[in-house]
Amino acid sequence: MSAALLLAACGGGDSSDDSKPPERPTLLGVTSGALLDRGAPVDSEVRAMKESGVTTLRAPFYWWTAQPTQLKAPSFAATDPLVAAAARAGIEVLPIVVGSPAWAARHPELRNSPPKGTATYAAFLKTLIAHYGPNGSFWSDHPDLPKQPIEAWQIWNEPDHTHYWSDQPYERDYVALGRAARAAIKQADPHAQVVMAGFADRSWESIAAVYRAGAKGVFDVVAIHPYTYEVRNVLRIVEYARRALRKAGDGDRPLWLTEVTWSSGKRPGHPPAPFETTQADQAARLAQALPLLIRKRKQLGVDRIFWENWISTDSNHANPFDFSGLRVLHPDGTVTEKPAFAEFKRIALAQR
Repeated sequence: MSAALLLAACGGGDSSDDSKPPERPTLLGVTSGALLDRGAPVDSEVRAMKESGVTTLRAPFYWWTAQPTQLKAPSFAATDPLVAAAARAGIEVLPIVVGSPAWAARHPELRNSPPKGTATYAAFLKTLIAHYGPNGSFWSDHPDLPKQPIEAWQIWNEPDHTHYWSDQPYERDYVALGRAARAAIKQADPHAQVVMAGFADRSWESIAAVYRAGAKGVFDVVAIHPYTYEVRNVLRIVEYARRALRKAGDGDRPLWLTEVTWSSGKRPGHPPAPFETTQADQAARLAQALPLLIRKRKQLGVDRIFWENWISTDSNHANPFDFSGLRVLHPDGTVTEKPAFAEFKRIALAQR
């Protein structure tokens, strides 16, 4: 999740007709952020999401947490509470399936290693669907919950960055992983959506690169993370991404913005990160960016927009994303709202 540099030129929009609204109001979502931290108030925060107009909760489902050893069946203790809370709230879940355990990694000593081959990752996806999918054991084991199967799976996160994918260039290996993931997902749940990893920085170039590596037909949805300081440049990045898809012969492919944010961690006397600002300015930029993207969504084929993220600890200045939440999780477990929360809630509830 790296910030993009300011863009220098402006691109045109897609003129394709996307006049039919979605059957469900699934436009605005959030990424979980610190919600998966130990002791986080998952149930009350997911209820707050529902009351604030959130329709989808995007969250990392870490492979290394669920399956640290090949000798035991995966455990879903880390994600079951989140899925249960979302089901009770009627919020969809978008898992980011990421993180090679050492036994399945190409480089066991590296936390950011890609998988060794594709078979073990594909098998893990099948196990996830067997647990959370339409016929998943999670639902039969919890008949008290409203059944809300997971219907979309995001394949990794930002493989163009060494933070998530150690071996660069990544394109051919990532497309091979995506192809194996698609086969596994469609076999387990033919109706599930296969979502490309979100790309940050010059995401339009990443789209072009993975399509040159054979991505066409592999992913049902393309995702980007349009990080930049100026609000107008968020829209430019989306325009460039749509243009890249058209050039790749896949211009009608749905586009999800799986991370949009500004950090509120700016401090006097310290140089800010490229997308770092104050709490008040974070709220102001959200209030400009989301309506702009919503107005242009049909023109640009944007189906979903996720704010990165719902809740953060606002404590680690070495990581700007630790200040990107709409809400703050304090060490004692209490939660406070930031100015951006009220703006997000106002905009999201208006989409219902």
